[in-house]
Amino acid sequence: MMTRRMGSSDLPWATELLTAAFDGLPPATHLFHGPGAGAKLAYFMRCGCRYALLYGECHTTEERDAAALWLVPGATQMTPVRMLHAGMFAAPMRFGLRDFRAFAAFAGHTDKVHRQAVPGPHYYLLTLGVAPESRGKGAGGRLLRQMLRRADDDRMPVYLETQRSENVPIYERFGFQVTSIEPVAHLGLRNWGMLRHAGS
Repeated sequence: MMTRRMGSSDLPWATELLTAAFDGLPPATHLFHGPGAGAKLAYFMRCGCRYALLYGECHTTEERDAAALWLVPGATQMTPVRMLHAGMFAAPMRFGLRDFRAFAAFAGHTDKVHRQAVPGPHYYLLTLGVAPESRGKGAGGRLLRQMLRRADDDRMPVYLETQRSENVPIYERFGFQVTSIEPVAHLGLRNWGMLRHAGS
């Protein structure tokens, strides 16, 4: 089955897909609270998509049942200026003080362990989401394999994070190894950093 690179016209449905994919799951359940939690998650996913469109690549399947947001070698550190360009300037107002503090703690933690795990050039899987009705059918794996082949051709490592323990063995089957397992501040979250070396 085919995959393709997304463009700006894909932003609305990709935001909707990723919001549905992460609704009710960590880290969203620990970051966004109250009756507006769904809207906060959608805003977060929209900004993530915009960031990857601006500074990386977004890929989807032919069926549009999965989406992967990637940052590429030389652009894997998410800087404040780039985050502002992606629309995150409104985050304090959109999230509210409590949830913005939680988000800032989460982002600071993942950025720290990311830098420690792989300081050199690499590919970074920012987000991989599958539509709830398509889980377990291989859509996410197709998107992942596509970029792992490219990383192997470029002789580059690939880094990702997950906050769900059940994802760890899945990524291990693709050659990733756990580089860190740490709690995230006071959020009740655990974060797994995972790294795959070229050719793994």
